[in-house]
Amino acid sequence: MWLRFVTMIAVASIFALPLRAENVKPAADPARVTAARDLMTVLGVTKQMDTAIDTMKTAFLQSANSASNEQKEKFSAEFDKSIAKLMAYREDMMTDFAHLYAETFTAEEMKTVADFYRSGAGAKFIQATPDLMQKGAAIGMSYSTKVMDEMRRAAPAEAPKP
Repeated sequence: MWLRFVTMIAVASIFALPLRAENVKPAADPARVTAARDLMTVLGVTKQMDTAIDTMKTAFLQSANSASNEQKEKFSAEFDKSIAKLMAYREDMMTDFAHLYAETFTAEEMKTVADFYRSGAGAKFIQATPDLMQKGAAIGMSYSTKVMDEMRRAAPAEAPKP
């Protein structure tokens, strides 16, 4: 009985080794992480994060317009507290982003991309991106509306109820 138990444990351990090995990620190459951080700086990732938070706050306050001033102030304070908690993890998030880039691209690839974004055309692209995204979303919405209108026109009219 004891021998069978020990054998089962040994076999289970052998089969579990590859699973554990897959879950353990090798340490990121420091050169890649450095290149990723440089690329993130050029791309303005922290500024994008700040802009996203400002956008969320604006949308949140707009949705709270129907609330009383007292409720609005309470919701705003709770929102600010939640954002402050999130921002306490800012450096950890930036590190995770850098490691994600480092897992995906070589240091040379990230340097090439960063050099492009430092160029005139690349800097212009970064500057124009928020406006392009907003206008692109408007284009997408106009086509979604068009499709919905076409579907309504094509739908058979409901039969009158007796």
